[in-house]
Amino acid sequence: GGTNLYAGLDRGLQSLDSDRVTSFILVTDGVTNTGIVERDKFARLMSQADIRFFGFLLGNQSNWPLLEMVCHSTGGYYQQVSNSDDIIGQILLAKNKVLHESIHDFDLQIKGGGVFDVSPTQVKKVLYGQQLVFFGRYSDPGMAKLEIRARISGKDEVYRTEFNFPDLETDNPEIERLWAQNRIQQLEMEKTTGRVSMEETDSAITDLALQYQLVTDYTSMLVLSDEQFQRYNIDRRNLNRMQIESQAVQQRSQLPAVNYRVDQNQPAFGNGSQGASLNGGGSGGSGAGAISPWIACMLAGFVGYLARKTFFNQ
Repeated sequence: GGTNLYAGLDRGLQSLDSDRVTSFILVTDGVTNTGIVERDKFARLMSQADIRFFGFLLGNQSNWPLLEMVCHSTGGYYQQVSNSDDIIGQILLAKNKVLHESIHDFDLQIKGGGVFDVSPTQVKKVLYGQQLVFFGRYSDPGMAKLEIRARISGKDEVYRTEFNFPDLETDNPEIERLWAQNRIQQLEMEKTTGRVSMEETDSAITDLALQYQLVTDYTSMLVLSDEQFQRYNIDRRNLNRMQIESQAVQQRSQLPAVNYRVDQNQPAFGNGSQGASLNGGGSGGSGAGAISPWIACMLAGFVGYLARKTFFNQ
């Protein structure tokens, strides 16, 4: 048989109730092999209605780039599920996210540090228990200001803090490749939605893949013997990078766990008591309105992860 995912989604969109918020939950192997398969057409289909799409992908042959685009463009998410995972538990978690209050119109801004090449920092909806990870680079070490704006229960909220971009951070060299992989996925999404030309995108993806030694639709990993590397005079950049990453892993394993949260001296959020009001005003680490415990925990952890673990000096 075959899987015509586009036809199924199109049919489902014909039965929406305009008075209700609709969420789709799809459990599939993600192998879309009949009918329309172009991602840009899926993107246009998803833009026709206000829905939330949650996808669970089974097996190793799933078309995760397609499901990622469909889910993220609607404010949902996708999850790859192995044979050993509890698929029912995953679906119940998705249901739990839908039933709880969400953060709307999330927007993050960083002033200072010469930040550039940042993954999109505007998110339509942040679901209950969802973690946000943003990647980017900075050119000017030193103090920077972080500001988060969002709508919670119909109210505009603002959270601020200040932190320091270090001159050099060598604890987690793997983040360089993670940033490059995230940047490649972002470029592929922009190409799919028509925001960037195919020629420009393909060239940028190839350059990133070669620089950071990543396998993509345009690059492959070739396995050679030591003699062949010498014979063809090939620079072993991947080996050098792997040695640096392995050494960092060994060093971290011998040390106690490090707390990378950067707003400990100037917290962006309150203590997390239900309904506790955060004071507005000009001082850093302030906000407005009430913040629930799960929002405080999610965003507070996010601030630390952003500043010290996902940004690296160029």
